[in-house]
Amino acid sequence: MKRTKFILSFLTALLFAAVVGTTLGAPAGVGALALSMIPRPHAGVMMVGVTPEIWTDYIVENLFKNSEFILHSIDESQYVLQGDVVHVPQAGAPSAVKRNRANLPATITRRTDVDVTYALDEFTTDPRFIPEADKVELNYDKLASCMTEDMYYLRQVFADTMLWNWRPKFYIKASKTKSANYLVHGTGVRTGLCVDDFSKAKVIFDRWRIPHDDRRVILSTDMYKQICDDVRNSTNENLSAIYDNVNGRLKKLEGFSIDERATVLLASNSTLTAVAGTQYYQFSASDLNYTPEDYEDIVGGDKAAATTACEIGLFWHPNFVRRAMGSTKMFNNDGDPTYYGDIYSFLLKGGGRISRGDCKGVLGVIQEYHAS
Repeated sequence: MKRTKFILSFLTALLFAAVVGTTLGAPAGVGALALSMIPRPHAGVMMVGVTPEIWTDYIVENLFKNSEFILHSIDESQYVLQGDVVHVPQAGAPSAVKRNRANLPATITRRTDVDVTYALDEFTTDPRFIPEADKVELNYDKLASCMTEDMYYLRQVFADTMLWNWRPKFYIKASKTKSANYLVHGTGVRTGLCVDDFSKAKVIFDRWRIPHDDRRVILSTDMYKQICDDVRNSTNENLSAIYDNVNGRLKKLEGFSIDERATVLLASNSTLTAVAGTQYYQFSASDLNYTPEDYEDIVGGDKAAATTACEIGLFWHPNFVRRAMGSTKMFNNDGDPTYYGDIYSFLLKGGGRISRGDCKGVLGVIQEYHAS
């Protein structure tokens, strides 16, 4: 049957070429014959197979889309070894400085450098199956649609994990009067975020000697609304004027540029212990125990948060957090004979950390739990 169709097609092509050649000349006839023999795809079928390099480049180029906060960090990708581990030489303590030295000879010291290493996380998507029938019969490119959707979720989980890697050791408490309006997860009431909390964070950063330029904070949508409400409703005209009513945006406050995303970090409780001689706290127990996977399940309704759960915002400076990217790959099996279609999946390696061993330069702001 296929041979008969080919012969008929060939004869038709010859006839077409002869007509064209008679009218326009022999060269035109030869060209018409060549064009008529090029196979035409069915509607909805791509002329070429999937090119993994194109899709992996797409992931890399769009990885930080809608998560640009990640770019405000030190990039250590050049230190990734074999795509799995970051290996960074770090300078030891500087030499001591004395004013009007009286005792000679001075004590000789040797700087001891250390190596900082951390493993990258591996992110993999579940293999996706595209039946051959979907490629032929549907009036849109289902393959591209599925890939775009999978890569969007991959970016989301990657950003959640980066925040988890930057999770702070020290916290201040959101101090706006407790209210049920500030409850996002759990039961009871919570304190909200206000301008005074930004002022407190500024003082702490100043005492830590954190550079003033490019200080940042990232807040969940709910915490962002709390601070916007506090600024917008302020009786201080200079303060309320910094809120953009047209676009509904608050860009900067107390020197901190503000980023917003649906989720940031979540703790199961706000049991904090005051750090002596400071205005901040640290956890007295392992309450910051919701991993990115846990948080995704909570947001998606597949898991319940603790009744005492509290949201967290994150203040930081780009010099004090780090990121690294490893390999990015697409795995594909076009025309799998056992599935009668195409199968593909993605792999991405990346990670991050807080720069300093004492964890300064990163500060959390956490809601405070109240039963009523």
